[in-house]
Amino acid sequence: MKTRTTFFVLLLFVILMKGLNAQTELPGSSVIPLKPQSPLFGKDIIIKDSSNQNQRTVAICSAFNGWLYSVNSYINSTYNFPAFTIMKSIDNGITWTVLTDNFWVAQDYYFTSMNIVAIGDSVSNIKVSMAGVIKTQSFDMGDAVGFRFNGETGEFEAGFFQETSVYDVALATNYYYPSTPSTFSLLFSKWSYNKDTIIFKTSNNGGVLLNIKKIVAYSSHRYHKVALAYGRSSTFPNGNYYAAWEEHADFGSIPGHIYTAHTFPYYNSGFTNPVNLDSLDPVNINECRNPSIACQSNNADNDSANFTEVVLFEKYKPSGGDYDVTGCYNLQASTTSHFRPLNIAETSNSEQQPDICFNPYNSKFMATYFNSTGMKLPFLTNDVNLANPNSWNVVSQGYNDNNNLTAPNPKVELNIAQQEGMNVWISEGTGGNGIALFDAPYSTYTGISKINKGALARLIGAYPNPCSNEIKIAFELKKTGKVTINVLSILGQPLGTVTDQSYSEGKHVVKYDVSNFPAGTYFYNFRVDDFTVSGKFTVVR
Repeated sequence: MKTRTTFFVLLLFVILMKGLNAQTELPGSSVIPLKPQSPLFGKDIIIKDSSNQNQRTVAICSAFNGWLYSVNSYINSTYNFPAFTIMKSIDNGITWTVLTDNFWVAQDYYFTSMNIVAIGDSVSNIKVSMAGVIKTQSFDMGDAVGFRFNGETGEFEAGFFQETSVYDVALATNYYYPSTPSTFSLLFSKWSYNKDTIIFKTSNNGGVLLNIKKIVAYSSHRYHKVALAYGRSSTFPNGNYYAAWEEHADFGSIPGHIYTAHTFPYYNSGFTNPVNLDSLDPVNINECRNPSIACQSNNADNDSANFTEVVLFEKYKPSGGDYDVTGCYNLQASTTSHFRPLNIAETSNSEQQPDICFNPYNSKFMATYFNSTGMKLPFLTNDVNLANPNSWNVVSQGYNDNNNLTAPNPKVELNIAQQEGMNVWISEGTGGNGIALFDAPYSTYTGISKINKGALARLIGAYPNPCSNEIKIAFELKKTGKVTINVLSILGQPLGTVTDQSYSEGKHVVKYDVSNFPAGTYFYNFRVDDFTVSGKFTVVR
């Protein structure tokens, strides 16, 4: 097959955010209920309201301070060029603004995949990286690109990846629970005439340069979808990167096999021998596709004194001509290949497009998928030890309000500020155009913002978060007023008063000693006159 290469010209149209008043040295704030509430998905939130755009391949990530970034692709209607928009939210997904909008001079091309990650430990150094594959209808593979932007201003900083003849690409980072140093990694599946290859690239410089390359696997058959995750625990603090991918007999031969492998013993080491996951169950052999991967990544061990890896994928059902969502898990992911099968959804319905991630704050896996029979997007969780691997807690049978779904490809990711999951997906709008939507288990949004935009006070946020000895809380007043800030337990019990006095107009920072607090999550309530909001912080030991 002849390789087709297109020279892309990146046209950057950066739309500077307005109304972003946070001090550059301070994290943003989290507007949450005063007391913890039961999971409750709110109303679907349109990320970018543009009815003339056919939005597709949406993805989402969270920065250290809870700022959210989403990326979605579309076709520029004027020139029929492939384009993408990165959106930003500083209020947990209620409102979104354009960070940057870009398109290429490459007519009749479109994005088939999209990934996004955020790295940085202060507002001034947040870096947002996206990667995707652009192709035409005539080819199974295309050109992969990756770009990095300033997370505060949207300014283009660098292109970190470009490769031809690529099927799919995935991004991952160890930034939230890093070893030394912080790393940023990329996995892609590449076509060649004699054999296809799974290739891993990583950095030891926070993602500035992907200067380490490893071959994960190669085959005379055809690869396609890839997935990538980072895993670590207290016993294995160095951490490893975990890859999953699908292999097919030839072009158009779907379903096929699912494989996984990981770096060992370090994040930048070579990969272990690939494990064929569909071979664990005879009825699954060569009948699977579309893998998604997640690993335990926190400062604790699971019950096996190790950490857990989970790979979800679709299993074809010949009798019904549709799919179930199934998968495999390994409770000793760092040191063994002892995988066991699990089921997410094995019903008479057609379930597909699974996605999974790990919540390090409560040590649970969070999963979603598309129930194409019921037109629902469920949200499920399971404990890190997977004591009941075939029985997942159903948080919601379908968090989507709009049931007009064709290829939603739902994604679940962690919102660091809320210490909870969040979801994005594509719904179908008018004229055949897709709409990128957002919702989250913590959301109680009903269509009217709970943020008082006309208030004379603004809570900027708490930092450092997590903290160990002292927490600082920053706020801004538009006129002199009495400020009261109280600290509460996760059950809403009052623990102390940070401040209760008058402050002049301007920005202020107050300090509070938490050196005697046990490790855990706490709330703080900020009140000025009738304006009240709350935030959350974590104490670590």
